[in-house]
Amino acid sequence: MHQFNIMNQFLAALFCSFFLTSFAQDQLDNIDVLSYDMTIEVGDKDDVIHVKEIVKIKLLKETPRFYLNLISVNDASGMGMKISQIVDGEKKLVFVEHTNDKVWFSPNKKSAGDELTFTIVYSGIPKTGLIIGKNKFGDRTFFGDNWPNRASHWIACVDHPSDKAMVNFSVIAPKKYQCIATGEFVVGTDYNRKKRINYYESKIQIPTKVMVIGLAEFDIEKIKSKHAFEMSIWAYSKDAKNGFSDMAVAKDVVDYFVSTIGEYPFEKLVNVQSTTQFGGMENAGNIFYDEKAVKGEGTMEALIAHEIAHQWFGNSASEADWKHLWLSEGFATYFTDLYWENKYGTEAMNERLFGERARVINFSKQYNHPVVDSTYESLMVLLNPHSYQKGAWFLHMLRNELSDSVFWNGIRSYYNEFKFGNATTADFQRVMESECHFSLEKFFDQWLYQTQQPKLKINYNSTDNQEILSIHQLQNTFVFDFNLEIEFNYVDGSSEIKTFKISREKEVFVLKNTSMVSSMKYDPNVKLLFEQVEN
Repeated sequence: MHQFNIMNQFLAALFCSFFLTSFAQDQLDNIDVLSYDMTIEVGDKDDVIHVKEIVKIKLLKETPRFYLNLISVNDASGMGMKISQIVDGEKKLVFVEHTNDKVWFSPNKKSAGDELTFTIVYSGIPKTGLIIGKNKFGDRTFFGDNWPNRASHWIACVDHPSDKAMVNFSVIAPKKYQCIATGEFVVGTDYNRKKRINYYESKIQIPTKVMVIGLAEFDIEKIKSKHAFEMSIWAYSKDAKNGFSDMAVAKDVVDYFVSTIGEYPFEKLVNVQSTTQFGGMENAGNIFYDEKAVKGEGTMEALIAHEIAHQWFGNSASEADWKHLWLSEGFATYFTDLYWENKYGTEAMNERLFGERARVINFSKQYNHPVVDSTYESLMVLLNPHSYQKGAWFLHMLRNELSDSVFWNGIRSYYNEFKFGNATTADFQRVMESECHFSLEKFFDQWLYQTQQPKLKINYNSTDNQEILSIHQLQNTFVFDFNLEIEFNYVDGSSEIKTFKISREKEVFVLKNTSMVSSMKYDPNVKLLFEQVEN
C-alpha cells in the first residue's frame, strides 16, 4: 500500500478509531476459513448490494460456538448488512445471532477437524470496504477497498491477515460496467436483459484485506511480456490514453522482481485506475491505483513498483499479525528502492534513502514507538514512516551488514518458506540467521524493537600534537551499537574512508591522518539510519 500523505492519515487516526472491526484471538484459534464463494449483485438505482456467500470453515479445536465478522445495520445511518437466511451444508436453516458486527454460529459438528459449509444471504449498504460512488469524471464506480479490516463491511469473514482463504467472485452488474476481481476470469455472460454476470475463480489462499472486486467503465490494454501470466491495464474510458501510458512501466517492474525474488505468485497482474482512499492498494493480482495518480506524465513508477512488490511481500508472504506490518510495507518500500537502484543507479537510490531517512527522523520526534509496535491506538496509526521508511532502512542496513549475496539468499529463502503463508519478525530473523550463520538478535532488537535511532553529535579537533574525534549519542532512549563511516578529505587532494565502531554513549578516537583534514563527510556510502546534530 502506498499513501500520498501518510502523515495526514496518521494524525487523523490519532483522533479517531476508524472502522475497526473487533476480533479476538479465540476466533483465530477456533476456526480456519477455507474458502469464500461470493455472488454479489449491484445496481444503479441505489447503493444496496445483494450477497449470497458460501463459506467453508474448518474447526481447529472442539468449538461449540464461533463467529464471523460482518458489520450489522447501524440504526442511525441505515448502513450495514442484514442477514435474511443462513443454511448449512445439508440445506437446513440455521438460527444464528447477528449482533455487534458478529455472526454467531452454533454448529451441529463441533469437533476439531470438522469442516462446515454455510450459505449466508444478506443485503445492505456498505459504509466502507466496498466503495460505491463517483469517479473524477462523475461516473459511477464500485471498488473493494478492504485494508486493514474493512472487508467485513461487505463480506462475512475472519477479517485478519493470518486467516487466508480461497475466494471466488460472481458479480452481477449493469452491462455498461467492466468487472475486475480477484482470481482468474472464467466466464462472463448475460444475466438478464440489463445485467451481466462475470465469474472469477482463485485457488490461491489470500487474506481478506486483498480480496476485491472493481466495476467501472474501463478501456483495457494488454501488456506484452515474456511471462505466462496475464498482464493488463484497466483505465477509465475517459482517461485511457493517460492510464495506458502511465502504467505500462509495470512490465519493467515485474521483470526485475521475478528475476530477483522468484516466480510471480498470482494468476494475473492487472493495474487498475480506481477510487481508493490510498495512493495505491496492492489487492492480490488486481492493484488499485488512485485515479488522481493517472496524469499521463510518467510519474507513477515508484508507486507501481511499491504495489507490485507487495504481490510477493504482503499478499503472498503476509504478516502474521498487524504489529509485523513492516514485513509488508517496509519490504515494499525497500524493494522500490532496489528497483530504483537497478534501473537508475546507486546515486538515484541514495536520493530516495535520504528522503526516507528524513521522514523517519521527523516522525520519531512526535511518535515514540518501535517498528514492531504492540501499543498502537488504531490499525490506521500503523500506516506511518516506521512501518514504511524505517522498515526499508532496516533492510538496507541488514543488506550492508550481511553482504549482497547473503542478503539476497536470505530474502529468497524467507519468501520461499512463507509464500502463501504468514510470518512474524522472529521468523524473518531466523531465516536470515540461517543464511549468515551468526546471531542477529542485537541487530533486530535495536532497530526494530527499540524506539528512535542514533542522534549523533560529532566533534573533530586538530592540534599540532593530536587529532581527536568524539562521537556522542544524544538520544535518551537506548544506546545503539553500529559502525559509522567517515570520509576524510585532505588538503593535498587525497581522501579516505574510515570506519568507527560505536557501542557506548560517548566514544573518543585519537587519529593519525596522513595530511591535514579539509572536510569530512559522515556516512558517505549511505549505510546508516541516524540523525546528525550540528555543533
